[in-house]
Amino acid sequence: MGKKDGGAKELAQQDRADEQARQDKIRQGTARINSIFDGGTTGSGNQIDANAAYDPSKTYYNADGSVWTAPSGYTPGSDGMGGGREIDPAAAFRAAAKGGLYDSVTTSPGFNDAFYQKQRQNYLDYAKPQLDDQYADAQKQLTFALTRGNLLDSSARAQMEGDLKKQYDLKSQQIGDQALAYETNSRNSVEDARAQLISMLNNTGDATGAANQALSRATALSQPPSYS
Repeated sequence: MGKKDGGAKELAQQDRADEQARQDKIRQGTARINSIFDGGTTGSGNQIDANAAYDPSKTYYNADGSVWTAPSGYTPGSDGMGGGREIDPAAAFRAAAKGGLYDSVTTSPGFNDAFYQKQRQNYLDYAKPQLDDQYADAQKQLTFALTRGNLLDSSARAQMEGDLKKQYDLKSQQIGDQALAYETNSRNSVEDARAQLISMLNNTGDATGAANQALSRATALSQPPSYS
């Protein structure tokens, strides 16, 4: 009976330890996803296996993109009176790898208000000059038509020019609305991608895979859309 109780206790302890390790990975992965989407430096590439051999000639990176440095010196004795022992860099490396070490680093500019406003301005810069050119051509054509009809000094001229200006103002408003839609859609796409990746991370516990996908999604989302 005692052995069964002891075995059940060990299994419960192992389950708790496994769940704690899983939650730690999820927290690390969420922080990396947010760093990629909000802007910052993050560890990337391959996550170092906790059982890998420590190679002092290589550079290793923490999840936040900072360089991991092997500790040196001695641990203090338990009584504070000496008797410590030399720190083993390889052991420290294995402990750090359990918390997340990577073989490369990526810096992401992130998505902020300036980025989203740029999406709106990009469309305005694309569409507004075309509208202005069309309006200028329409004005010329109207002048030619009025000249041919000897209507330059008539009340019809004011009415037709007024109608043309109304069309221009309407198209300008439509362009402004479409530009705002590009900004809003960009925000929504980024936040949808972030939510999907964090949901995937919670389901799989794969922090490295989620971060790598976040980098790919962020690259794709940062590309300008095609306008028509």
